[in-house]
Amino acid sequence: MAVIRFQEFELDTISCELRERGVLANLQPQPARVLALLASHPGKLIVREEIRKGIWGEDTFVDFDQGLNYCIRQIRTALRDDSERPIFVETLPRRGYRFIATVATVGAEPAPAQEASSHPSSIPGPVSEHHRNRSFYWVIGACASMALLASALVAWHIRQSSLSHATDTPPIESIAVLPLVNLSNDPEQQFFADGMTDELITNLAQISSLRVISHTSAAAYLGTHKTAAQIGRELGVEALVEGSVVRSGDKVRITAQLIHAASDRHLWAHTYDREMRDVLTVQGEVAREIAESISLRLTPQEQAQLSRSRPVNPEVALLYFKGSYFLSRFDAARAKKIFTEAIHLDPDSAECWAGLADALHTMGVSGEYEAFPQARDAANKALEIDGSQAQALMVLGAVSFLYDWNTPASEAFFRRSIAARPSYAMAHALFADILAHDGRSDEAIQQIKLASASDPVSVSTNSLAWHVYFCARQYDVALRIILGTVEVDPTFGPAHGRLVISWEQKGDYQKAIAASLRGHLIAGETPEKADREAAMFRTALDSSGPRGYWQHKLEIMLRGRAPDERYGFSQIARCYMHLGKREEALKALEKGYQVRDPYLIFWLPVFEEFDPLRSDPRFQGVLQGLHSGSR
Repeated sequence: MAVIRFQEFELDTISCELRERGVLANLQPQPARVLALLASHPGKLIVREEIRKGIWGEDTFVDFDQGLNYCIRQIRTALRDDSERPIFVETLPRRGYRFIATVATVGAEPAPAQEASSHPSSIPGPVSEHHRNRSFYWVIGACASMALLASALVAWHIRQSSLSHATDTPPIESIAVLPLVNLSNDPEQQFFADGMTDELITNLAQISSLRVISHTSAAAYLGTHKTAAQIGRELGVEALVEGSVVRSGDKVRITAQLIHAASDRHLWAHTYDREMRDVLTVQGEVAREIAESISLRLTPQEQAQLSRSRPVNPEVALLYFKGSYFLSRFDAARAKKIFTEAIHLDPDSAECWAGLADALHTMGVSGEYEAFPQARDAANKALEIDGSQAQALMVLGAVSFLYDWNTPASEAFFRRSIAARPSYAMAHALFADILAHDGRSDEAIQQIKLASASDPVSVSTNSLAWHVYFCARQYDVALRIILGTVEVDPTFGPAHGRLVISWEQKGDYQKAIAASLRGHLIAGETPEKADREAAMFRTALDSSGPRGYWQHKLEIMLRGRAPDERYGFSQIARCYMHLGKREEALKALEKGYQVRDPYLIFWLPVFEEFDPLRSDPRFQGVLQGLHSGSR
């Protein structure tokens, strides 16, 4: 059947177009193919496996569940169908879907289409050969040939619709970009889809009048069945961007649409067909057009940033996206290797230098001290190329504080980073931590609230928020935050160390031991070794009370330390204070100052255990030296 008609809709299976009363509706080719399959068999259950084989092909490597959920959501949006009270597409949980509306057909069986590759700008879809002659499938190349015309008509229709509703659509000041769906059959392209999502968020986050949710929080809705209104409420945003990306050789197609969350009304949509070398440039274009669609006024600087040309070697772009993917998963060593490979191909890529700087900074925080100056060098290289590179400025802020002990310089870098990207959640969160550890609790709480507004469900942001409230000695708030972080992601290792400190501060050593045990297991320690260490802590606690606990902890920290070890002196001093050994505590702090323990500036002003030392001239000397900014 060439045309399928149901109620006021007509679906043309040749041009991949859905019309409502003759007006082109907003439905992308892949969802349209799914709709055609369902509508071609009205009343029949089409199981998920049949959809996978028919639409995605036999050898599907992409996240099929994510792709199908995206398509069904697009279909329901275009048809204004309700998943709970459907009139078109019924969901049978864990089985498949059924088209339940009455169907009429118009036209005859179409002749077989030519191969999509015959069109020079087409991006072929993964339709298996043995399905191409079936009446309810068509070649994605035919869709591609209509894409630019269709997207223009869709955009015109949406603009007209949005103008007619302008009076009842409130101003949009917050937005979330849901993960772009990978419509490719290549597993490597999942990195590409993730990277393109992150790049779009980065570009939108440069707009000072718009609050943009971070990739981390938006990614929590990957493959979700929730409505736009539910997502908008949970993230606290007024609009959502969703879309898809597919790459074929040196060609890439990006589709994006803007949805008013509360009403699920489409405000803007567009399809971009570009060369791979232009993938970074086009993201600025998308961000600029989204801003224009909701009447945001860009500053001249923002307009210039989003309009600049950013050509990139396609291979470098893929490496950059892959490096960013591993960095977001705290695999800093792997990210470093990938960013270094990208820089060898293009030494003038500010983004790759900034990514390398962030990977090195993460390694420094994790205990590789020599990575700090390398991170600074890489960040400075990024800024030589692009003086407003927000990620590089953030890294310099962190390195200036932890490595250089230069708080004024650190603050200046963080403020520049946030000015360049106002919705940069990680910059706000790290800046909040530095303010907190510098004793500026009110400012720190303000910054962490800004971070949480842009990254509300991120375990990283919430884990860093623990520092802010712990430093402010709001211990119950800090404990509640870190317990919530562990509940959301029990595998997030850093949270367990912070939880140990919270339970120690509360004097609940049994819970501190349990939290430490879980942290060691997550870090890869064998269950036998972790259980043995926990048992020794419990024995020490049972035999000698809290003193036994702190004595055993001190022995562990001192055991096997290298003579040139730079980390952990503030924690060692803390143990000594619980044991009543003030002199040993002061010596540990002085030793940490001599070897420049990065975390000395972090913890010295914070721990309550050091309060009895604060009037001591030796303690004051260390404290003043930490804030001198000299190296």
